[in-house]
Amino acid sequence: MSNTPYDLMIFGAGPAGITAALYGQRLGLKTIVFGDIPGGSSYMIEHLANFPGLMEGTSGTQFGTMAFQQAHKEGANFTLTRLESISRNDNIFIGVDVDGQEHTALSAIAATGRVPKRLAVSNANMRGVHFCSICDGPLYRGKNATLAVVGSDNTAAQHALTLARTADKVLLICRSNSLQMDAVHEDQIKQQNNITLMVNTEVFGYSGQEFVESIEVAAKDKGRQDLAVDGIFLAIGWRPNISALKFEVQKTAEGYLETNEKLMTSLPGLFAAGDVRDTDMWQVLTACADGARAAKYAAEYLEKLIR
Repeated sequence: MSNTPYDLMIFGAGPAGITAALYGQRLGLKTIVFGDIPGGSSYMIEHLANFPGLMEGTSGTQFGTMAFQQAHKEGANFTLTRLESISRNDNIFIGVDVDGQEHTALSAIAATGRVPKRLAVSNANMRGVHFCSICDGPLYRGKNATLAVVGSDNTAAQHALTLARTADKVLLICRSNSLQMDAVHEDQIKQQNNITLMVNTEVFGYSGQEFVESIEVAAKDKGRQDLAVDGIFLAIGWRPNISALKFEVQKTAEGYLETNEKLMTSLPGLFAAGDVRDTDMWQVLTACADGARAAKYAAEYLEKLIR
């Protein structure tokens, strides 16, 4: 256990957490960050095309690495381990990582982001079901593969476009009758000869032996059919990653952390930043802005606490 508590504990090493660490250190706060992947889930982004100042070709992995190096240079302490639990005792936050190491702090920022949802279907956990096309798409290179992407937003578009360079055929399956992605992405999808768009189509199950071999789908007002696929990439939504929180805090019906205008949750001293909080825009840019603001308000909280 740390003999001297940190000023600020951040759980989550994604864009929000790393930015909070950078700003926290620059504000004079002794900061510790839990998280085993610098940049968090931004590694799933092939090109950060809508982040001001980043030229075309900058990947989420590159962004996360650069941001981590910047915060580390400022003096932030990164455990490079995942948080197992966060609790509070006598106004002190206690963070324990998966290795059992414990650290304490006077304030905390939840920046644990979101995790992808699985389809509630038969064989939902079968092998061959993926969430990151950049990470797992290369597994199908040179195999004449047919891959299914389930979803309709920008994430689904990025999956489909990435996989189109690897697979012979990509099935983009959308339950609604229209796509929910940016017009730029939609145009790119329609220009790809090996992407087949299937709207008003729902997936009901996966079949196969050890790996997925086919999916059962049904288009609106049509019967069910089996489609042979070699793999599935899901982009059907997210849920907040809050399992490590061992105290009560106000949340939305979907489980996102509610915050006030200063990004503080209902628990004094606990702030939230990025995708884990109730927000109207889940973007790397807004997560970074949240991280900066949360660190600023954490510093204000600590100043009042020690007066």
